[in-house]
Amino acid sequence: MSDSNTELGDFQDNAEEETVTDAMAGLLDHYPENEDPVEELADDRSTTTVEERVIEAFHEDIDPELVDAGWGFRQAKSVEFGKTDQSLVNHVRNGVVALARVNEAIEAVGGYPYDEGELRDAIALFTIHDVHKLDEDRDESADTRFDISESEIEEYVERFGLLNWAESLTMADFHSCAIDHHDSWEANPDQTTHVFDEYRPLIRLADALASSETPEAATERRVVEAVQHAYPNAAADLRRHSLTEVKGILTNLINAAVAETLEAASYEQLLIYQDGCVYLTPEAATAPELDDDFVADTFTNLKENIRESHEAYKDYGQLVNNLTVRSQGFYGINDQDFFYAGPETVLKAVALKGTTDADPSSDPTDSMADSMEALEAYLPFKIDRTREPVGLARLVYTVKRSFVDPVVAATDDDRSELAATCDVFGVSDSVQDGLETAADELSLTAGGKWDYSYGIGQALLNQGILDSTALADRVSDALDEFDEDWAEIVETEHAGNLRSELTAYLNDVISVDGRPVSGDSDTLTDPFEEYAGSRRGKTCVLCNRGTTGTKGDMKAPKSLTTLQAGYSNHIAVDSGKPDELLACYPCKIELSLRETGSGRREDGRLWFHFVPDYFYTPLSWKRYSTFTANFHNEAKTELGRLAEAVLRVGDGGIEQSADEEVLGSYVAALLDNDHGRSMVETLDQGFDPNNQYGSRTFGYFKPTDNDTEFQFFGVFVALALSAYTGLRVVVSESPIPDVRGRDFQTYARIGGGFTQVHDFYGTDIPLSELRSRLNAAAALIQLGYGAGRDDALFAKYLRATRNKSLPGSYLLKRIAQTDDGSDAGFLLEEARVLDEETGHSIER
Repeated sequence: MSDSNTELGDFQDNAEEETVTDAMAGLLDHYPENEDPVEELADDRSTTTVEERVIEAFHEDIDPELVDAGWGFRQAKSVEFGKTDQSLVNHVRNGVVALARVNEAIEAVGGYPYDEGELRDAIALFTIHDVHKLDEDRDESADTRFDISESEIEEYVERFGLLNWAESLTMADFHSCAIDHHDSWEANPDQTTHVFDEYRPLIRLADALASSETPEAATERRVVEAVQHAYPNAAADLRRHSLTEVKGILTNLINAAVAETLEAASYEQLLIYQDGCVYLTPEAATAPELDDDFVADTFTNLKENIRESHEAYKDYGQLVNNLTVRSQGFYGINDQDFFYAGPETVLKAVALKGTTDADPSSDPTDSMADSMEALEAYLPFKIDRTREPVGLARLVYTVKRSFVDPVVAATDDDRSELAATCDVFGVSDSVQDGLETAADELSLTAGGKWDYSYGIGQALLNQGILDSTALADRVSDALDEFDEDWAEIVETEHAGNLRSELTAYLNDVISVDGRPVSGDSDTLTDPFEEYAGSRRGKTCVLCNRGTTGTKGDMKAPKSLTTLQAGYSNHIAVDSGKPDELLACYPCKIELSLRETGSGRREDGRLWFHFVPDYFYTPLSWKRYSTFTANFHNEAKTELGRLAEAVLRVGDGGIEQSADEEVLGSYVAALLDNDHGRSMVETLDQGFDPNNQYGSRTFGYFKPTDNDTEFQFFGVFVALALSAYTGLRVVVSESPIPDVRGRDFQTYARIGGGFTQVHDFYGTDIPLSELRSRLNAAAALIQLGYGAGRDDALFAKYLRATRNKSLPGSYLLKRIAQTDDGSDAGFLLEEARVLDEETGHSIER
């Protein structure tokens, strides 16, 4: 094989978007185009790496065939054998993308990458390496497991088009892979071809990586040796970082921040897990010191990632929407915005808001006019009786209280707050003198107001300073004269607690290569002692985490509607009112990030926490992000059509009809901008996938008739989406997941609080039962809607599945009794499916 070096571009440096074709199935097939399609570049080969081209070809040509063959419901790893559920199609996908990523990164550790043709050959062989698992009876015995005929392999090779995809291979090569990819005595090494012998190390490397459930498993010695065997010229090692808990978007941003910190230690990212990453490193690379400097660097990276992750934190024009007018005459600013966007961006937003509110065609209130009149006696000009000076006055007061005051306090400046504010805005001495005299003789600060700002606002009008950029620059330059570090002073004043809490959080949750961080940080309160000592005390209602601050710091602000409206609290037995909704800073940050990336705010939403099966690579994470971006708050789901599509996926895979393509109708029902109801949205809309990766959370809401039907349809949509995307899922009433992907082994978990539907779906749904549960739910939906599209009745229909021996037949009979029987005639198959999938069998 070739030892020639190949020019490899780093994924995160590749700015162009992936193109999506109609031929792609399973993972990204048949979804509507994004609203902002990216123009395709003319010379695709010059703008993508070898690995990207091969993976793109795999997803276009081979992946759809695997899905159509039903491999999404066939088990490669299963909970029944003590493993975490992994479908055969996900096992193949994992091995393919992991092998491509290793090949892309191997030059960083002195290895020689395989060329495009060789990589295609290895991927084609790997695609059919686990064919033996499709015959359960044969696979049970080690003596017969690999007794596979060449004709059986030929059936799959031809169905998937593998000989055309990898033209240098022969049928004998594929047969060799099927009978001898295992490093065990039951394999058949004496029956293999020379070509397969050359590729065997790559197949075993792909298999080892694809089977690694956690970062710890992926960095075991056997996997490292597989890398070294496949790339003998590389002095390679595999290392990792892990997080001890998962929030959501914050977790993703921390993953990216840690990865960026580790880049300085020659850690090359390979795999992305929900709670960590795996890296390729030189074998002799020195492990980083996990001290205060490591935490400080990671914190800096995290802050920059947040600021660069979403347009709302970079564009002060969008940040204006977060500012609210307070009754005292200033703009209220969320403290976290000083951290997310930075004081400079907040200042520009305040300036834009003030100049926008400076309306010369509107009149001030009577109290405003009275203050203006009283102030005029001390000024060398009259104040306009319009809203124009009012808007600028709000700007002045906001700058004074949020920027000038903390900087003056930090620099021990002996100027009064009024004199300092006048200097910042560059008003004349006569105006400043007049305002200082007025301050001695008038009281314009009652009720928290600061009406001296009207004088400064009018002075700015008289100077013709109405441009927001010019105003922001004037203030920024003046603050520089006070202290060049004014931005850091202002951020510390408003978000200092956030900094200390996040630093403590990073110390608490990060480990690298199995070593915890040993940096110093403020001590968190002990949750057990707090809970036992004062009925919860200073503990987070979502994750039971403590704090480095006070109980007051943990009170959830009203702006966090995700918590206030989406999470019901309890009343203790001996209390007359609910406990206060206390949230730790990491949870509050997570919820505020979600509110930036989502549009829904309804009470009582459900949450779909999706987990990779078992990991992403940078390229596959981006591919998933392209798909999930379509689940915005205006996308709709048509439940009846989705149920119909689910039932068309049979035991042997997907049989396409002449007039309609099943996967097309499946995803069209999940994502429909014209029909159905808006009920599912991803919570990271607008976030850059290059700056955050690992976890995915969706919110679910539909108009609710009763809890039973709401939960029933919610779980059905979650399972349908999970089956289509190949992602494991936890369905929960809590916005913060209570388990990580590594904490449960089944394909899906239905959280607590779903008592009305646990009897139907179960609590833990293994992959072996996923299609059964989906079919039962889909059949019930079809029968229920056959009787009338009334969601409220599904509580009654679910009782029938518990109480009737043949619930499908029972519901079909009810439909026949309520009309002329014509509708019932079309639902015979659905009745049979429901009867059989709920534990009963009908002999035909």
